[in-house]
Amino acid sequence: MLTHQLRTAQTRKRRTTGKSSRQTEGNLRKRLLDAARKLLFSEGPLGITARKVAAEAGCSATAIYIHYQNLDHLLFALRLEGHALLARYLRAEMSKGKTWARMRGGGRAYFRFGLENPAYYDLMFLARAGRSPVPEQVQQEMYTLMMLHEVVVSGIEQGEIRPQRDTMATTNAVWAQVHGVTSLAVQGLLVHTAPHGPQQILTLVMDSVEAWLST
Repeated sequence: MLTHQLRTAQTRKRRTTGKSSRQTEGNLRKRLLDAARKLLFSEGPLGITARKVAAEAGCSATAIYIHYQNLDHLLFALRLEGHALLARYLRAEMSKGKTWARMRGGGRAYFRFGLENPAYYDLMFLARAGRSPVPEQVQQEMYTLMMLHEVVVSGIEQGEIRPQRDTMATTNAVWAQVHGVTSLAVQGLLVHTAPHGPQQILTLVMDSVEAWLST
């Protein structure tokens, strides 16, 4: 009887210890991501180093490589956060309406996201990881671009956009134009060259896109 009770107690202890260990690991992974995000907002992408993340999270720098493949993998997790936020901006403007209302709304949403979230925008698009992009990671980041692609395809089907030989190439061309003016605005490069504000430049860009693609 006593032996059975001891075995039961030991089993419960192992289960509790295992659960506690998993919770601790999960908490540390979250702390590392929270620390990297805090550095992103305060110092920008270039301010995120393994040493600074570890100091902010209250652990050793080697802990990063236990929970993430490397620092770039940690930055990738932050970029996905940014894309999730961008997707919310885009859905609010592109989920319904006619093609050009959705297209223009998406352009304004992308532009607004960049100006309201410059740290995320910088990390996502302007300050990429030091090594070559990992194809699997790029695929995961493409879902916001595919929202624009859906508008292009839908517009063609509804007869509001001229048929395109390559709808993905067209989608990239539209994104490149909106992204260009947004990047200039985020970096403050339109302050002196656009006296009526960068929004005016965005409007002209969307006008040119509609003139190019509309039937």
